[in-house]
Amino acid sequence: MSARRRVRIWLIAVAAGAGLISVVAIGLWALNEPQLATVRTGQPPALAVKAGIQPLHGPWVVAVQPGHWEIAQLPSELARLRDNTGAVYGSVREVDINKAVANALVMKMEALGWTVMLVPATVPPELRADAFVAIHADSTDGDLARRGWKLSSPWRASPDSRALAASLRSAFSREANLVEDTDGITVNMHGYFAFNNRRFVHAISPYTPAVIIELGFISNSVDRALLTRRPDFWADIILTGLESYFASLNRHDVAALRPLELPWVAAGAQGVAVRRAPSEDSAVLWTLGPGTVLLPVDVSGSWYEVFVRRRFATGWVPKSEVFVTSDPHWPMPGERGYAPAGR
Repeated sequence: MSARRRVRIWLIAVAAGAGLISVVAIGLWALNEPQLATVRTGQPPALAVKAGIQPLHGPWVVAVQPGHWEIAQLPSELARLRDNTGAVYGSVREVDINKAVANALVMKMEALGWTVMLVPATVPPELRADAFVAIHADSTDGDLARRGWKLSSPWRASPDSRALAASLRSAFSREANLVEDTDGITVNMHGYFAFNNRRFVHAISPYTPAVIIELGFISNSVDRALLTRRPDFWADIILTGLESYFASLNRHDVAALRPLELPWVAAGAQGVAVRRAPSEDSAVLWTLGPGTVLLPVDVSGSWYEVFVRRRFATGWVPKSEVFVTSDPHWPMPGERGYAPAGR
């Protein structure tokens, strides 16, 4: 029998039935699986104060979530995701890659004196940190030549979330042996459940800058070799991006933590063409009829990026061809607080 190795991990736990957050030390006996380094939080994660945004203090606080780790323990509001155990290609499991990279990253951040929180699939409500990084890998059943990294901030990202994403994107882009999966960012990445505090209790604070990273495709032989053999390689890239982000971060600029606020809009009397990019020269994806209600998720100059629910996708519309509507469209079905008419 292989020798057992005892690993002490500081985990963030949610007290059952009370919605309280605490930090507990759990001694884990691990046998024949990738190990996670000791994570010392030093203190419980701060909560967003409802009366205003309070800046964090002390060493940089980073929350790292290895994708799909302890997914089976998700609470009832996320029960439909419990079987989403991650991509698999032959004997290679995404979750093992995510954990190995998180392990390497945690050790490097601890060496710098940062406060590190290792977050399982179940996110403590209103989790505050200077940065939240969800680590994932991808796979495809069809195009085995497809490879590349991609990353995304939440919908309506705050200025700090955008800056975090930009710093990490720059760090990945500097690696000559990597490519970017430029068209691969999905609605589900922007709307990642850990970001979605409008829908779920177990989600980060809206004032926590956040990014989800898909490191590469385990179905591609080049990516797979890097993903399975070199966790430190990926950890170094992420650390470089975080260091660049923190180098220019002003914790006291709490306005930069606020997510973008945009109104609901509706298509004008002539309807509206939804385009691939914010340009009249860009391809038309769909044409929507007059009065079609749309949820803007981003803005660029005179254009809104809107979520088209029936298509489960986004596109760009000119501000001049839509009008702001005050109809009570929030919350939508599935959002917290939603109830069918008549209840």
